[in-house]
Amino acid sequence: MWWEQLSLFQQIMFVLAVGTTGIMVLFIVLMLLGIDGDGGLDGDLGDLDLDVINDEPLSSLGGMRFITIRGFLAFTSVGGWVAFILADVVSSAVAALFGALAGVIAAYLLQLAFEATMKLESSGNIDYANAIGKRAVVYIRVPKNGTDKGKVVMTLQSRYVEIDAITEEDEDLLTNAQVEVVGTRNRTTLIVKKSTKGEMK
Repeated sequence: MWWEQLSLFQQIMFVLAVGTTGIMVLFIVLMLLGIDGDGGLDGDLGDLDLDVINDEPLSSLGGMRFITIRGFLAFTSVGGWVAFILADVVSSAVAALFGALAGVIAAYLLQLAFEATMKLESSGNIDYANAIGKRAVVYIRVPKNGTDKGKVVMTLQSRYVEIDAITEEDEDLLTNAQVEVVGTRNRTTLIVKKSTKGEMK
């Protein structure tokens, strides 16, 4: 039987690759169906979201989030297939090394594509002034006293968008914190503060 002729390493890589590829296809279908916003599959790990695990500093670099469910699936899927295929011609250790490298590249390229898509969605005809007075959720930590930019996500003009944000408050606004938009800067950056209202619905 074909399966029995595989080494243990190949069997493990095959199971990982097939499993994660199947999950990725499922998530892509769900996203195409629009099940990808607030209350869907986008949020934190506890809600089984596509976008997150966003704890600093390991999961973000230059505003880009690396350790995400989506990134993990891309890493495991592509890395698993590469390692599985190469195991026929090189040692398991070398195959695993090349698989890991391919997985990292795949996760990085996928994140670049996702970031580019989010920027397109958050540009165009959206007027950020319409966000003033509305609430958002911190996506990437917003440093205190306007020292650097973070990111927030919100629904604006019927679109779920990711927007650069700063705060003038004396404490950082941490990931998943509820915030209120109090102004804009440079047309593409929101000024936010910690929300004192109830939880967002």
